[in-house]
Amino acid sequence: MDALEALQQRTASPRLVEPMPGADELEAIYKAGLRAPDHGMLRPWRFLVVQGEAREKLGQIFVEAMQPESEEQRTKLLNAPLRAPLVIIAVAEIQEHPKVPPVEQISAVAAAIQNMSVAIHALGYSSIWRTGSVAFHDGVKQSLGFKSHDEIVGLLYVGTPTVERPIPENNIEDYFRNWMG
Repeated sequence: MDALEALQQRTASPRLVEPMPGADELEAIYKAGLRAPDHGMLRPWRFLVVQGEAREKLGQIFVEAMQPESEEQRTKLLNAPLRAPLVIIAVAEIQEHPKVPPVEQISAVAAAIQNMSVAIHALGYSSIWRTGSVAFHDGVKQSLGFKSHDEIVGLLYVGTPTVERPIPENNIEDYFRNWMG
């Protein structure tokens, strides 16, 4: 699949199962992520790759941090990392910099997630980018080894889609217009 086709056809898949990308494919996906635009070459991105039993441990971290009030909420938090065989947690380790504010560092990590998502699609797999309240909770960040000022930009769930989702077409004219000053 060429780059333009992958970019124009990529879509999210909420239900993902095995198989997931193999080691060589994961390396290609990671390399795509590391080619994202990055003002100041700060490389603010850090990625935690969670698979196998580690997904259950991640669910426990979610429960301990969020302190759910109901059994239903507890079960949802425990099961969240099990929605796919692989979860890549993308974090912006925010650095003080006179010319690169935090928003640009977060944007660099978001671009890395997008690059990986397109690479995943190009390899014949699928993904969905999620956040939710766990991504913004200091307890989750700290349990994963990050500081409270760092930002979890996304949890990229990766695997094989269980259903085909039609790719919605957008009218270019609805979103782009010429500006003449």
